[in-house]
Amino acid sequence: MKVHRIELPTPFPVGPVNAYLIEGDPLTLVDAGPKTPEVQAALETGIGATGRRIEDIRRVILTHGHVDHFGNAMWVTGRSGAELFAHPADGPKFAGERWVAENLGKHFTLAGMPPTFLDAFIDRMRAIRALVDPVTAYHPLQDGDSVAIGAESLRVLHCPGHSLGHICLFHQEGALIAGDLLLEGISPNPIVEFSHDGKRIPTLPQYLQSLRRVLLLNCELAYPGHGGTITNPGARIRELISLHEQRKEEILRRLGPEPKTLFALAQELYQNLDVINMMLAVSEVVGHLDLLLEENRVTATRRGHALIFRAKSPR
Repeated sequence: MKVHRIELPTPFPVGPVNAYLIEGDPLTLVDAGPKTPEVQAALETGIGATGRRIEDIRRVILTHGHVDHFGNAMWVTGRSGAELFAHPADGPKFAGERWVAENLGKHFTLAGMPPTFLDAFIDRMRAIRALVDPVTAYHPLQDGDSVAIGAESLRVLHCPGHSLGHICLFHQEGALIAGDLLLEGISPNPIVEFSHDGKRIPTLPQYLQSLRRVLLLNCELAYPGHGGTITNPGARIRELISLHEQRKEEILRRLGPEPKTLFALAQELYQNLDVINMMLAVSEVVGHLDLLLEENRVTATRRGHALIFRAKSPR
């Protein structure tokens, strides 16, 4: 399997995002970046460097429903006529359904965030809309599906945690197109997610389960959503699992007899963050609290409009 990494610029703190052109029949592009003129030019240049054109792409696969990965997908399919494939669990994100943002707003209130934060977050979300064309029609990919590329194939792995519909693509020779499941140098954030009725879904436990599943594959190479190729995916997975264990214990240490909100804990751990990064910080904290709740080491109660968390006294 021959894979070409195409680095695409983004306006986000994470920096450039990777798209991958996989040679074979059909010519396949994995992820497409956000919708900006700079990304579109970089895609044309990157694909042209392989001797192909955007018009030659016959299939686009999206690893997940975050703007930096799918915002430009409709531009690619419009230029090429390619078919689009993705996991349906991220359908509401692809389509930009309003209830996704509305549930986030309710979560911020429960986290103890001030109304000014919610106003600033809404303004930022409106600005991000310019970076995406909504995706409402695509072919659904499910866990275990086989994606043929000539005589070879990729197996779809549904790996929720970073996003509900996140998928990886596994090649039998040990290569993994990892999306944002695995990144070198930074820890992928298990972002808060909700069911349609507003119930929050514990994403960090999902993410850790996805990591452990991929660990068992003994991959030799991983192509991540950001950064260069990971040459020892198993070691990186073990690092990430250990990192989350350490962060969980750090959050428990910060929960003394006085209860704290998610926002208060996030402010203690991460200073001077903008609204997007504070949202990510709250996602990080609540994920580790979910683990501690599973272990019956903390309690969560409602005080006014906010949830408060307290460490249980050791027996």
